[in-house]
Amino acid sequence: MANFKQTSRYREAIVTKNRSNKNFIILRNTLKLDPGAGDTFLTITQELLHRPDLVSYAAYGNAEYWWVIYEFNGIRDPMFELKLNTILRIPPISNVLAAIELLGE
Repeated sequence: MANFKQTSRYREAIVTKNRSNKNFIILRNTLKLDPGAGDTFLTITQELLHRPDLVSYAAYGNAEYWWVIYEFNGIRDPMFELKLNTILRIPPISNVLAAIELLGE
């Protein structure tokens, strides 16, 4: 098991070596989080564009959950896929924390 923060998208990742003895990460399972009535919405402004950390902070008051927001909205690369005025669906933090907890099972 790798030593990542508990809120990191890589918390369940495993660091191993390839044939050339170089480290690489085996990523975790997909986050299981469904849209629900408690979801809110956030519009990407110029200030938030290309700043996943600020999107997470605007949604949750914490910059660490950007990966959840993007994964939940089907965005693989926020730097290239996200456009100005895009509306993101934001799941409640309680749902996010529960889904993160299930990653280890």
